[in-house]
Order: sequence, then C-alpha cells, then structure tokens
Amino acid sequence: MRNPIHQAQHRGHEPHHVILFADICGFTEYTCTHGDEMAARLALSFHDHARRLAIRERCRVVKSIGDAVMVHSTHCLRALSFAQGMLAWGEREGRPAVRIGLDAGAAIEHRGDWYGSTVNTAARVSESASGGEILITERVRGLIAENAHLETVGLGIKHLKGLPELRLHAAESGLHDTFGRGGAVRRQVA
Repeated sequence: MRNPIHQAQHRGHEPHHVILFADICGFTEYTCTHGDEMAARLALSFHDHARRLAIRERCRVVKSIGDAVMVHSTHCLRALSFAQGMLAWGEREGRPAVRIGLDAGAAIEHRGDWYGSTVNTAARVSESASGGEILITERVRGLIAENAHLETVGLGIKHLKGLPELRLHAAESGLHDTFGRGGAVRRQVA
C-alpha cells in the first residue's frame, strides 16, 4: 500500500497550510492546585514533546503560548498524526487532557509566524474542543476524505466567536494505523 501522504500529494490536495492549536485543559486549575513551579514544568514538558513530535511528523511548532502550541504543516495527515501524539501526552498518568483544533487553507507567513482566517479558525476550533478531543473543520475533513483509515464524526454547524458558521467534525479513530504506530483517536462527549 502506498503512503497516504504521498497519495494525497499526487491527488493535488496539497499544498495547503494546516494550522493546529493544542493546549492543556484545566491549566489554570492545575497551577492553583500544584503551584507555579509544577505548572511551569508541565508546560515546558508539553512544549518539548510538541517540538520532538513536530520533527518526527515534519510539522513546525510556530510558537509556544503559555500552556499551548501553534503548529504549521502542509500535510493534513501529518498534522493529524501530530495531534494524536499530543493527545497521548495528556493521557499519561497525572497529566491534564489536551484539546486540539485544526483548519486548513490560505495563510500568510511573516517572520516565522502565520496569520489569516485559517489561523483564527484553528484557534477558535481548539477552544471549542473538549479534553482528549481533536476537532477539525470541513476543509480539513475534505482533504482527508479519501483516507479510509481515518473516521470522523460530524458535529454539525457551530457558531464560534467572530467566525461565520462552521461545520465541525471530531477525528475518531485509525489515524496512527495509517502511519503504522497503532492507537486511535477517541472522542469524549462534553
């Protein structure tokens, strides 16, 4: 079987700018409960994991923002594999869950940072995700639709602050099977 990333490239689905935001759920409460030093260690561990994983998945951590990271990729499947790896970080004992949102489309790069509606949308989608959940826009789902190894669950039309109505989906399962690493994306209902 051919690599699904290469298949997507040959079908003309790339390049798109895929923007992903991942953040630690309940970080403020964690800080109040465990103290500033423990919270800082947790955030730094999260950032370090994101950087290592980004290298493996050929993504780029654009910036770390407190308890969150912004990531850029030109490959939806690689970005989704990165997202699964970040969820796994939050599943380790004693760590808060991670929530993730992705969008794909046009974006403007300036001095290493990314701007535009795709960035804004990914940030809002991330904010609406629950802990342990990867939410994707219809644009991302359209780019991965031909990948039989990834299931999505439609969540309907959502109204997110400052954006037109969006159709969102939860990435459900099979992602790591695509890349031969085992595992699944699970949805927790809020």
